[in-house]
Amino acid sequence: MIQEIKARNLNTEKIIAEKTAEIQAAVGKGMAINALSGGVDSSVVTMLGHMALGKQLRTVIIDNGIMREGEPEQVAAWFKKLGVKVEIIDARKEFFAALKGLTDPEEKREAITQTFYKKVFGRIVRESRDARTARPTRLPWALLEGLAAEILKKVPGVVSVTYNIATKPPSTIEAV
Repeated sequence: MIQEIKARNLNTEKIIAEKTAEIQAAVGKGMAINALSGGVDSSVVTMLGHMALGKQLRTVIIDNGIMREGEPEQVAAWFKKLGVKVEIIDARKEFFAALKGLTDPEEKREAITQTFYKKVFGRIVRESRDARTARPTRLPWALLEGLAAEILKKVPGVVSVTYNIATKPPSTIEAV
């Protein structure tokens, strides 16, 4: 059940404790894999997963070739400073092949989504013997606002957090 949380009532410590306990219970002694884009949602999931699982979490950035130049390395460096080991997966050829000849923006968006989930990330999960998958979830706006404030306080160099709430692949944190 989704419940709205007013920003003035946001208790991030309690939410973090609850979510990390849920992650620990779901994964147990197994392994989990998450994809990090640098967006708000994936950054929050990465930090919650890292706090809950430590070395039981494998975090990957999938370089699709259409991110800003150096962005995968920059995001990986930010998370390294926070103690999270991040592996960059070069999947540019697969994404470019999927996009070849497409001109319609919706077809491109669908090609990127399908390549990510069915080919690249799907392959990573299939090749991992112990990994579990999580179901997608939506985060309440107030929670995103509170977590964005935490990111701004704790990640050096980030002075603005932008959400891109749309039906396309993950959001982006932009350092301004």
